Amino acid sequence: MAINYDIALNNNDIQFLNGDFGIAESDEQHIIDTINAFQGWWKEYPADGVGLMAYQKSSGAMTGLNRSIKINLESDGYRVNDMVITLDASGNLVINPNAVKK
Repeated sequence: MAINYDIALNNNDIQFLNGDFGIAESDEQHIIDTINAFQGWWKEYPADGVGLMAYQKSSGAMTGLNRSIKINLESDGYRVNDMVITLDASGNLVINPNAVKK
């Protein structure tokens, strides 16, 4: 299995190292981007994206969110095992997709 690399991001901001773009493994960032993106955001893959913000403050939407994340990540070549979605004390969603590249 090949490891993928891309420009390193920290809180969606490009990281610089010695005056140049930082490079980092990209699978975790790709998963985060897929969960945050709405369908249509990626010109090359218009059906890709979960649209996490659409699920905020939606009661009873956990099953739909779980299904959407699983479908999107599996279509990108990840294996999703026992995903965990919870709410923290502040009411924010905490998502652990437990996804690994096939």
